[in-house]
Amino acid sequence: MSYNSGVEVLLNDGLNNQKKRAGLLTATGAGAVALPVSSISFCNSGSTAINLTVSGSTSSIPAGVTINFDGGGSENRFPGNTFSYDATGGTLLIAYTY
Repeated sequence: MSYNSGVEVLLNDGLNNQKKRAGLLTATGAGAVALPVSSISFCNSGSTAINLTVSGSTSSIPAGVTINFDGGGSENRFPGNTFSYDATGGTLLIAYTY
């Protein structure tokens, strides 16, 4: 598994300026997103299905499929460890803001 951290961006919600960071993770094994995130996307760029677990419920994600989750607002976040994955034998790209 490799980890690439992104840049800090300034989001303006009309009331407050909220600083957010973006991250990118390339996974080829099992793991979890430990940070609270405001949005997250999972792209199965490999040739085999991978497992994605959201709040304890696991689904098989076919190759070539992308799934997005959005907290719905600048103050909303999914708690840390809400999302875990097993990309063993495949490649999973994970993009998120926190």
